[in-house]
Amino acid sequence: MKVTLKDISENTGFSVSTISRAIRNKGRISDKNRKKIITSAQKLGYPLPEKRTRETESGKPNFALVTHFRTGEFYASFFVGFAEAAQKKGLRVGLFDVRPDLQEIEELFKDLKGLGYAGAVLFIPELKDFEYKEILENTSVDFPIISCSQIDNSVLDTVTFDAYQGAVMVAKHFYEQGYRSFGIIEGPYETPEARFRTNGFTDYLKSVPDAEKLWEFRGDYTHESGIRAFDDFIQLNKKPRAIFGANDAMVLGFIESLRKANLQIPDDVAIAGYDNLPICEYHYPKITSVKTDYSLLAENTFDNLISRLGSPDKHQGIVSLVPVSLEVRDSSLHYSENKVAQS
Repeated sequence: MKVTLKDISENTGFSVSTISRAIRNKGRISDKNRKKIITSAQKLGYPLPEKRTRETESGKPNFALVTHFRTGEFYASFFVGFAEAAQKKGLRVGLFDVRPDLQEIEELFKDLKGLGYAGAVLFIPELKDFEYKEILENTSVDFPIISCSQIDNSVLDTVTFDAYQGAVMVAKHFYEQGYRSFGIIEGPYETPEARFRTNGFTDYLKSVPDAEKLWEFRGDYTHESGIRAFDDFIQLNKKPRAIFGANDAMVLGFIESLRKANLQIPDDVAIAGYDNLPICEYHYPKITSVKTDYSLLAENTFDNLISRLGSPDKHQGIVSLVPVSLEVRDSSLHYSENKVAQS
């Protein structure tokens, strides 16, 4: 039997005229009531207007950026990049915070579709392969999703940075500066992109003569783990001359402790980070870091989402890598001989 507005009215308690406005995305109605009406319509099988799930009244698609938001420069810079790209392309983007919980994510995607969002960008690095697969299976095929987190065995099409190549650039730069002993403050190994950064750095050192990796410390991308890394580093009898921190937050924690110990960057220890957050340019000394262009990442992601509107394609696990570059600053330049004991 064909579902009518009256059926939705009986199911929700709203008048037929209110339901009509909600479905057509017209007039004054609260988001809470609109969500309830659209959810009921979808549950009953009422055919929602195609335009509703494609674009806003202004004709600009609404996309959602879904992440587990944390305070700090990284997430602020990440979102600003997407906002800039959306403005450039004449799109709209909304930020939604969600825990790395499958049920919460799947419910949010259903709500977003009902609220008129055309698709979503998912950036939750903690998710595993099987969780991405389950999200795909439980999300409507006409609600496109693109991940911006690297996945070990991609089931969801992904647009992300070339983390491996970024780490290679750091190692190559150190080597060309004349450093021959190295260390690394790694990211959390449960996230694939952290392993890519470690592997890129280590693989380059293995490919050149006289390069020796003396030290590695498992961090978790926090400022505090950079401090813990220095506490471990200072106990070493044989210390590396150049250190790669797998993100800028850990580098800042390491430098903070190093300066308290009356050591100097780069004269005692050269260091480089990853993400090129604004603080890298304003810190003293200025910090060398891998530049990840969030606006470029967002533009490529939006292009992928837009290409899926109206013609949903099955995900093939394709990973599109956005190139990175190295912003060389004072922290990694070889100004003088090492003052740290290297017995």
